[in-house]
Amino acid sequence: MTVIPLNPDSPASHAVGVDFDLTVVRHDKGWQDGRIYGDPIPGALDALRTLQAVRSVFIVTARHRRYHPAIAAWLISHGFDAIVDEDPDRAYWLGDAVLVTNKKLGGAVYIDDRAMCFEGDWGTALPEALRRIGELPGPAAQPPADVPALTIRQPWLAAILAGDKRVENRSWPTKHRGPVVLHAARALARDGQADPLVRAALARPGAPALTTGALVATARVADCHRDTGCCRPWGLPGLWHWTLTDVQTLADPIPAAGRLGLWRLDPGQHALLHRRQAAALPALARH
Repeated sequence: MTVIPLNPDSPASHAVGVDFDLTVVRHDKGWQDGRIYGDPIPGALDALRTLQAVRSVFIVTARHRRYHPAIAAWLISHGFDAIVDEDPDRAYWLGDAVLVTNKKLGGAVYIDDRAMCFEGDWGTALPEALRRIGELPGPAAQPPADVPALTIRQPWLAAILAGDKRVENRSWPTKHRGPVVLHAARALARDGQADPLVRAALARPGAPALTTGALVATARVADCHRDTGCCRPWGLPGLWHWTLTDVQTLADPIPAAGRLGLWRLDPGQHALLHRRQAAALPALARH
């Protein structure tokens, strides 16, 4: 947690910002045309007075400016000297009056019922933000952050998604076993476009689209072995055969640039993957 002590050279360190609705005043009957009807939240008024003894305090609100005088009047009715922020040059960090504003002024700390502290790491902050807006379930349901991705050219990847191709041919082996994210390369494979097996797989009704430049599915690497004349017709001679199981197509592709080898998603891609893979979670959650 960042601590900002009083610093004569830093105006922000002289002030504390406090949200109004649901932080200072109850708001349990809905909007009510903007009317301020609620009682003070227990402890809020004493807290404001305590903060005022050591810093300037401003009330920050998302309400339109036409409601600011009403907020100031509410504070005055509860024993505070309060003013509305109407002077763009006002030294908000000085004086004893509580300033009512909708500006994000500098402050040593903001107190808000919906605030989330950013600690310098978006890998942690983004999933938490998505959970708070209802786009992710709790932390326990998240897929592991170290699930690797594998880039495959189209239309070979489409044949995998169609359920026909269960062997990915590579010139190199892998020791990885378990979940993998399948990424569609930007470039198309000409040999794949001409392959009769692929053409047959993609000619059927409901065949997957040739999405490129995106994360499109999850799967599991069940095995990897050198060609011994096995895995025909999809396994090619002289290469390593990666056996893929539990292939689950994402509801919506996630745009991403591919890389060579097995590679890791960045925190933002990882969070979006979890957000969009409701149908594909079993492939990752079993890991």
